[in-house]
Amino acid sequence: MSSQNNWNNPDMYYQQPQSGAPGNSGYNQNAAYGANAQYAGTTYAYQPLPPTNTLAIIALVSSIAGVVAIPILGGIAGIIMGHISRKQIKQTGERGDGMAVGALWTGYIGTALWVLFWVGYVGVMVLIFGVAMVGAGSAG
Repeated sequence: MSSQNNWNNPDMYYQQPQSGAPGNSGYNQNAAYGANAQYAGTTYAYQPLPPTNTLAIIALVSSIAGVVAIPILGGIAGIIMGHISRKQIKQTGERGDGMAVGALWTGYIGTALWVLFWVGYVGVMVLIFGVAMVGAGSAG
């Protein structure tokens, strides 16, 4: 229960760096929170991330649409844009290579599955009509 009494004591959780003579702590214990003159010049800047390649995003969306909604055409568009975006990413240093690779995989696999589906569908229809023609020819 005694830990609840320490909510107003920030030094319990974070100890500010101290410098100077042992008697001089380097900061005023009673000062309000704010900028400390000793550390006022210290700033930290983070390197901004490079932008994501837009064509890689479009390629991934197109490849997914090729699997789900727009057979073959969406996959082919995703494959083409995926290759172009990977080339752009290598030249410019942008992010998005994983999306471009994902677009390529999705485009190739989706297109292959749709081609296999249509080849099988046409094959089954030819087989059905062939059997029907042979049956109709032998009945007469």
